[in-house]
Amino acid sequence: MIALWFVALWAVPPPPPGSVVPAAPPSIAADAPPEARCLVEAYPEHLCGATATEIVWCDGTRMPWVKRTEKPSDFEKFLDVADLRDQLSQRYPVGAAWQPPPAADFDPGRLRDEAFFRKLYGGSAAEVERRTRTLSWFGHRLRVSRVNGVDRRLEAVAAELAHLPEAQAKFFNTTAGAFVWRAIKGTAGRLSMHSFAIAIDVGVKYSDYWRWAKPGPDGRPAWQNRFPAEVVAVFEKHGFIWGGKWDHFDTMHFEYRPELLHPGCVQR
Repeated sequence: MIALWFVALWAVPPPPPGSVVPAAPPSIAADAPPEARCLVEAYPEHLCGATATEIVWCDGTRMPWVKRTEKPSDFEKFLDVADLRDQLSQRYPVGAAWQPPPAADFDPGRLRDEAFFRKLYGGSAAEVERRTRTLSWFGHRLRVSRVNGVDRRLEAVAAELAHLPEAQAKFFNTTAGAFVWRAIKGTAGRLSMHSFAIAIDVGVKYSDYWRWAKPGPDGRPAWQNRFPAEVVAVFEKHGFIWGGKWDHFDTMHFEYRPELLHPGCVQR
């Protein structure tokens, strides 16, 4: 099993056939944040550079790294105002770095700059849907974004999962879906990554979720998980992070976040 975890220490996958990739390498200023390369190289069709204060989109749009002056003390409020700096501030653990349970409020991937995802995948349900295609997931039909080849990545995941032992199939061969434009339950309107057709929920019957969990001795939901490491490793290999590695755990949930799995930004 240990060897399987090391499979997840991967290089950023190449863009799918037919993609338009910038002819020149990205321009990343020497004083840009260290995480800039992870973000720019994870989305090579869309990001062309970074400065000390901004990322530069290939269409000329500039987006600031930092949008706020103070970090809220309440973690839920922090999630509502996260900027690009915050988005890359918690390093996702892969391979031998993964030692459960997670620390309090350690949720790499939940801190998201929503403006970034709206620009990348679409700012409305209709706009996102125009950029999706329908694919088959173990007999289920899913609408998944074509942006950055997310659909092809998920097909590659399915192809590898199909070779896992039959006993593990129950954790992935049923799904609660991928694309649905909706707010995250319990928030004031913060969008789920399902809104952008880049997330999938699988094996719901065998999943664990922090809002369903009983509190532990400290009064916080007690972390738990039933998903096998082999399933998680396949998703991670193709750019999907797992909600089971969050303190606010959601073990059915996987979302495409290649910037957090870039070799320069993972937890080691």
